[in-house]
Amino acid sequence: MAESEQTQVIQPKKKMGFGKKLIIILAVIVAFLGVCSLMIVHQNNQLEKKFYQVKSNKVVDNIRIVALADLHLKEFGKDNEKLVAEVKNLSPDIVAIVGDMNLESQPDNYSSVISLKQLNEIAPVYYCLGNHEIDAMLFKNSNIYKDIKAEGIKIFNNETETVNIGGTAIDIIGLTQNPTEFDEYGKDFFEKAMSADDNFKLLLTHYPEYFLGKLNDYDIDLAITGHAHGGQVRLPFIGGLYAADQGLFPKLCDGYHEDGNSKFIVSRGLGKSGIVPRINNKPEIVIADISWY
Repeated sequence: MAESEQTQVIQPKKKMGFGKKLIIILAVIVAFLGVCSLMIVHQNNQLEKKFYQVKSNKVVDNIRIVALADLHLKEFGKDNEKLVAEVKNLSPDIVAIVGDMNLESQPDNYSSVISLKQLNEIAPVYYCLGNHEIDAMLFKNSNIYKDIKAEGIKIFNNETETVNIGGTAIDIIGLTQNPTEFDEYGKDFFEKAMSADDNFKLLLTHYPEYFLGKLNDYDIDLAITGHAHGGQVRLPFIGGLYAADQGLFPKLCDGYHEDGNSKFIVSRGLGKSGIVPRINNKPEIVIADISWY
């Protein structure tokens, strides 16, 4: 063998130890979860506007209702300035609140009242209580009902009011009872309100579950509800995953529905009340434009 020739010894590559593999895998998982968390936080601070066109021969001119639900003390900007600005840009005739602007667990936090005062300067606000307001009032001695009313906002607790918009008379009905208590505490009030006259009937109630058997046979021109949070987690091609009082894969957690003689909208709402974040479920402002046929 020539002196210039050298023998090359190839050393076997050292295999990566289990510990290093585990660290890399965990780092990838943490990075992935971090990116997902940032995306969820970003998405949950965006406001999505959902428009619905409702036809009725009971209206003279077009009427726009902007509806908010389930804020649960969430803030979109300081004092909800971003939310208020979005509502103002929509030029509503009525702002409808269908409950749970507060959190029962924070009965003395009335930050949403500031938002309501600002909204009431844009258009008359009509507020129907949800389960968090009712529970805070019953079990936590909350003054939220009195405080909202003191700001000149019409707040309903099984009450009704007739308003005139552009020559159209609208009976706004605020039904606050949980559907399980409807027959005992809410039915007499509701049937009286429905039969009072031939005006357009706008029902504000927190619970879409009313349309799983209780109210389907009534001639409700339009109802607006919330409570279901859009199913909280929304799965592609499937929809909402879970809603309180409906369970897994809820039937009524978002969108426009017609059932029997009733038309109703289920808002996905704006905030959350539990530990599970809203996933693939942007906060929603509902806009219902009512027009003659």
